Amino acid sequence: MNSTTMLLKTAIAFASEQGYQVRQEFMDSPTTGMCEYAGKKWIFLDLSQNSMEQLHNMGTALICQAGIPLCQLPVELQHHWQQL
Repeated sequence: MNSTTMLLKTAIAFASEQGYQVRQEFMDSPTTGMCEYAGKKWIFLDLSQNSMEQLHNMGTALICQAGIPLCQLPVELQHHWQQL
């Protein structure tokens, strides 16, 4: 397993700890991100993207859309997402 895949797994685990359901599936459009549906918070990742793209989209969802401060993320994700 490469480092990007491991970081993505860490990001998914962190999102789950924060109350997000993470769904990975092939999507018809390039739009990924987060939403709230039926009282649950969701993050959707497109499986047609590589793990680096999915990791970037996860960071955008958690930091930019959900507003989770960088300092609250696991250290390995802080380093990777500091540019977001």
